[in-house]
Amino acid sequence: MPKIGELLVQNGLITQEELNLGIETKKINSKEHLGSILKHYNFVDDLQIAQMLAEQIRWKLYTGAYIPDYDIFKQVGIDFLSRHQIFPLRNAHQPLFVVSFVDNVDMTDSLKRLFGPQEVLFYIGLEKDVRNALDLIVLEENRKNLASKVVAIDDPHALSGWLESLIRLAIITRASDIHINPCAKTTEVRLRIDGLLTPVCCLKQDYIRPIANILLTKCNVNPGDYHIQDGSFEFDYKDLGRSIDIRFSQIPSIHGPALVLRLLDKARASIPLQSLGYSENNWKLITQALQAPHGITLVTGPTGCGKSTTLYAMLNYIKTIEKKILTVEDPVEMSHSLMTQLQVNGPQELTFSRAVRAFLRQDPDIILVGEIRDQETAVEAVRASITGHQIFSTLHTNDPVSALLRLKDLGVEPINIATCLNAVISQRLVRKLCPYCKQEGVAIKSEFEPAQAKYLKSEVQTMATAVGCERCNNGYWGRTVVAEVCLIDQRMKDLIGRDLLGELRGMLSQQSSYRTMLDDMKDLIEKGMTSIEEAVRVLG
Repeated sequence: MPKIGELLVQNGLITQEELNLGIETKKINSKEHLGSILKHYNFVDDLQIAQMLAEQIRWKLYTGAYIPDYDIFKQVGIDFLSRHQIFPLRNAHQPLFVVSFVDNVDMTDSLKRLFGPQEVLFYIGLEKDVRNALDLIVLEENRKNLASKVVAIDDPHALSGWLESLIRLAIITRASDIHINPCAKTTEVRLRIDGLLTPVCCLKQDYIRPIANILLTKCNVNPGDYHIQDGSFEFDYKDLGRSIDIRFSQIPSIHGPALVLRLLDKARASIPLQSLGYSENNWKLITQALQAPHGITLVTGPTGCGKSTTLYAMLNYIKTIEKKILTVEDPVEMSHSLMTQLQVNGPQELTFSRAVRAFLRQDPDIILVGEIRDQETAVEAVRASITGHQIFSTLHTNDPVSALLRLKDLGVEPINIATCLNAVISQRLVRKLCPYCKQEGVAIKSEFEPAQAKYLKSEVQTMATAVGCERCNNGYWGRTVVAEVCLIDQRMKDLIGRDLLGELRGMLSQQSSYRTMLDDMKDLIEKGMTSIEEAVRVLG
């Protein structure tokens, strides 16, 4: 039977050199699956690995809905199934399991013995699909129990256990941050879920310093110092079979240390560009921009709109073993393969602009600049692109034309903007309606306020609204992207080079093929993916 790596090479999905790198890496990290290592390097994706695994062991590939068999979950145990990434599907005739890794096939023998003489069916599934389905079961099983543990804290000696329960609750609700804020009479605890802060509980005001001490100790930072502090630690979440990196931040408010924990799930760090949710039109434009051998691609939008995620998804999409990628960030939140990453450091005078100048002596192919904040960084990024490098960066502007005006304000000559800029992607993140409880109906445009009516395409159309159930967060689960992708074509370059940036908006508005964020949002509402209320919240 051919091995998974050999099958990937035979099918032209990876090169022999890429396989050799994966094998050498596995020798150092013996507990990791070869497929996971190859995905870590972005040589293959989940679907390709699953297809090859199915071919290798002659099982069928499962790509349907993950409807759980709760009886089997109770019989086998969620811990065993999560640890080995095995999902039991509801099936009328016999037990049916979806398995994500080939060495988990060893676990199938124990399942066969458990169910005795009856035949047991096994499928291969995509790792991300199996993991997401299992996460939902863990959420359903533990949400109420953990919420009660978090709220019912009345003993300062139990704060360590309470804090662990809070982190577990944050993980299974997919929160990105935990906020613990001292106020005059209480300490407020909230989770940021899908971009919005959600209240969890309130604690006694004098609990804040013991909590800060616990967290500072975990970060190996002096607990007696209540000034501005940063740190990090790793949280082992056995229910999901993986560890979570947690970044800690503390500032001295007037009522005591204000604490924020940012949760960084390694399993979700490198989201494929194809999975971010770009429309078909925007996907074509983005991939076209990525084919340019040099020049600047900018991602713009406010804080929290997914700019960094998009940048890394693009780098992972184009990176190969033959390309050298250098990044400078503030801060480096997640480590990525085949990239050399630097972090801005004020005391050492390591700035974005200084890093880019140093990068040019490191023989790079691709450079990521976390943010263009000042004239010096803008000028260095332009210089690097003109000398034949691909540059990726972000700007805090609302739309593509504003990004061009911002570059000009930062001192970049219009002719250089026209020469080096490939594309500007402006985006926002919007919450998706829960597929299990959303309610679909007919909307009549004239019955809505103007701020809402503009998101409807026709006078009468179908739309969906949020309801809420135990599987979701107030009717929503997860987020997707709405974007406006502007490729800098020759007509735009001519206007920019002649310093006629003010005419760009008019030119774009006259192009029937040009799609704005408003157009993107209308499509999502028409498809029932999000609600009008969410559209107004995000775009106004």
